[in-house]
Amino acid sequence: MLESNAEVHKVLAGDQEAFSELYNETIHSIYRMLYFLTDSKEDLDDIVQDVYVELYRSLPRFDPSRSLRAWLYGIAIRQHQSYRRKKWRQARKDNKEKQLQAAPVELDFSGAVIERLSADDAVREIEGLSYKLKQVVILRYLNDLSQEEIAEIAGIPLGTVKSRLNLALRKLRTTIRRNVE
Repeated sequence: MLESNAEVHKVLAGDQEAFSELYNETIHSIYRMLYFLTDSKEDLDDIVQDVYVELYRSLPRFDPSRSLRAWLYGIAIRQHQSYRRKKWRQARKDNKEKQLQAAPVELDFSGAVIERLSADDAVREIEGLSYKLKQVVILRYLNDLSQEEIAEIAGIPLGTVKSRLNLALRKLRTTIRRNVE
């Protein structure tokens, strides 16, 4: 569907069945990508829902000469970045309130604990990477996107994608080697 021009045009024309098909075809990969990028798994469903709401809203602005797949991943990344900004602003607000009050405020972080997916060392190490490095690794190796597509999705130069991938892989190799020894 993502590569079929006729199907893309049906979605753009507002065909609900075609949009439903697009959703069913892409939800697994979008959910999986956001699962690895999101610290708080409780917010994951909301982020995924926001991705598809934004997709539906922005369909009139889609350029059919471009890749729908890359465009959808771009929306997902932007929605996730928006989520992170909201969380950051909320954390700053909470911190300021805490500083203004005489008594310390206890925050409940029990729901924000990062879940470990498996015993696989590589997965644990990827989760330990910085957001920017984790983002390119997940897009490249989990979603099998090209470096050019990643650059377009993340809105960064191709050279930056390459350097982030290189740095991430070097860090992963070093950490895994250290754990093996």
